[in-house]
Amino acid sequence: MEIPKFLIERYQFWKKNTFEEYKDIYQQASKTKQKPIAMIITCCDSRILENTIFGGSVGDYFIHRNIANIVPSKNEKDQNIQTLSAIEYALKVLKTPNLIILGHSNCGGVEYSYKTLIDKKNTKDFEYINQWISCLKNSYNNIPNDFSETEKITFFEQENIKQSIKNLREYDFIEKSINENKLNVVGLWYQINSGLIKYLDNNSFIDLD
Repeated sequence: MEIPKFLIERYQFWKKNTFEEYKDIYQQASKTKQKPIAMIITCCDSRILENTIFGGSVGDYFIHRNIANIVPSKNEKDQNIQTLSAIEYALKVLKTPNLIILGHSNCGGVEYSYKTLIDKKNTKDFEYINQWISCLKNSYNNIPNDFSETEKITFFEQENIKQSIKNLREYDFIEKSINENKLNVVGLWYQINSGLIKYLDNNSFIDLD
């Protein structure tokens, strides 16, 4: 297989500029074990640049991505063992003190789930995606009927973050870390077009500005 030209060019630029500027940090990172300040669970969406948004340097964030930034409930853990194994590693091995669920606006996974739950005729021939987004059904059931279509999808995106946090607490090793004040769990929603971040506070999303 041929390496795409854009990969070669961007790598060469990074190696010549960014890597050289932070060379000492990279060398130090190679000599010590990673100790991230937070784990971020976010969406696969290519428009979400968590390291850029939160000014991440080498080793700051332990990142896990999946479609629609879902943490499956304990009853659905077999849906994505990778997500739970990543969390387990972050907490038990790396002793990461913060776990962030970062959702976002214009989420394709949430919108597709919304459309399929409204009408099964909207379901496409996806062998794996359809199974995965089935995890969102509980969040969908909480959407108010009197909202506009746009408001419903935004609510759904944010409700998914709440549900993922609730799901986290179903796992004994996570609940134990929270109760022992070894883990701080944060819910964030990022609006792509404005750069606005909202954080979950007492079951409501508040502007971070």
